[in-house]
Amino acid sequence: MKSALYALISFFFLGGPPVAFAQTYAPTVTMTVTAPDGQVQELSARESGVATLKLKDGTTYELRPTVHDEPFTKVTIAIFKSATTTSATSLLGEVEATKGGAAVTSKTNPAFKIAVKTIELAAKPAS
Repeated sequence: MKSALYALISFFFLGGPPVAFAQTYAPTVTMTVTAPDGQVQELSARESGVATLKLKDGTTYELRPTVHDEPFTKVTIAIFKSATTTSATSLLGEVEATKGGAAVTSKTNPAFKIAVKTIELAAKPAS
């Protein structure tokens, strides 16, 4: 019985599954978005996550940031029109933005102006 307990403890502390102890990061991107209807919203999403923007007319769009470099300054933001009861989610286009840079106007229809304010890592858990 003791040997089984020692084996179990050894498995978890010495040779357990690597996924349980792997550190991953997903920086949070905060952006200011000017919608086609003129409303300005501050949105945040984790890298490869989605921020939702709802226009006054009820149309919903999703913005998905992807951070490209380790100093966390360059981002590609994919713009999607959300699914409705009659159509699937569709990619409208992408914009390249730089943290702290001027707003970039998308070449989508409708067009959005997007400025990336911050890109931050979440606080690491205490050891």
